[in-house]
Amino acid sequence: MRAIPFPALAAAAAVALGVLPVRAAEAPPIRVSLPSCPSPPFSIAAFLGLLEVELAGHDPPCCVLAPPTAANDGGAAGPLVALSLDSCDAGATAVDVRVQDGRGKAAQRRVGLGDIPDEARPRALALAAAELVHSLAQAPVAPLAPPAIAAAPAAAPARLPTLAASGLVQLEPHPGNNMLLWGLAASLGAGRGLWQAALDLQYLSGDPSMPLGDVRTTMLAAALTAGPRFALGRVVLDVGATGRLGWCWMSGHVTTPNGLAGSGSALVGSAGGRLGILLPTAAGVSHLRAVVEGGAMIHGLEAEVNGAGVAGVAGGYLLFGLGFGEHR
Repeated sequence: MRAIPFPALAAAAAVALGVLPVRAAEAPPIRVSLPSCPSPPFSIAAFLGLLEVELAGHDPPCCVLAPPTAANDGGAAGPLVALSLDSCDAGATAVDVRVQDGRGKAAQRRVGLGDIPDEARPRALALAAAELVHSLAQAPVAPLAPPAIAAAPAAAPARLPTLAASGLVQLEPHPGNNMLLWGLAASLGAGRGLWQAALDLQYLSGDPSMPLGDVRTTMLAAALTAGPRFALGRVVLDVGATGRLGWCWMSGHVTTPNGLAGSGSALVGSAGGRLGILLPTAAGVSHLRAVVEGGAMIHGLEAEVNGAGVAGVAGGYLLFGLGFGEHR
């Protein structure tokens, strides 16, 4: 058997008997920061003694005094119990008790001493401080969450109006028929979901020239349009089929002394397709309105001289409109 060297045996015995205690690194003791008032409304010595009793056996132990400025270090130097007064006036009887555990957590309570006898005030403050220390020691330490980054607000989708009323200035050329009409229209549209219908009341007139004079033309008509509509950002786009029915008057005027002029009227009708754009203004209930339409006259009216047509609301047509209105 190999003998154990005496120095090693002596060191082991010393550790076993506590002669050479082995200690882990100790946490800093709880610090206590007190008001710097010359005459606080409670006994500081009694408070410190009672707080040490209430925290007997607590890890870390209590307590060492810290300057009043320690309340501003955020607990960086270890656990802290800080007492503060609103003022050092003789009538100040409300004490703020704040406890920081040195790990980023804190708890605070306001203790009113006005109804507590002077001899019981230190115990009331010591109990309040001890309860805050124990509550922080029992609560789990939650990791600090990263600061929330506010998401940019999403652009609100354009609201499809239920009703829209517009006034339009319109221009209607009839290519190849020597006719250009212009005038005004009142439009009322009603929509539900992705569908809408609109009724336009039109007043159009023109005065096309011919070799012997001109043909004064007036048309009153009602047009009905129906189809889908779409929200493209703030813009509302609608596409629809349109049909129109009205009455047209034509009256010829000649420039020659012996010329004969005639006049006439007839029912007119057309069919076509329309593209409309509604752009809400900053007011939110008013809008700019533009329409483009194309189609053909199903039943028209023509002016003739010597059996030849010189002007007519006939054939194909285009219609352009621009205006302003309100919607709901």
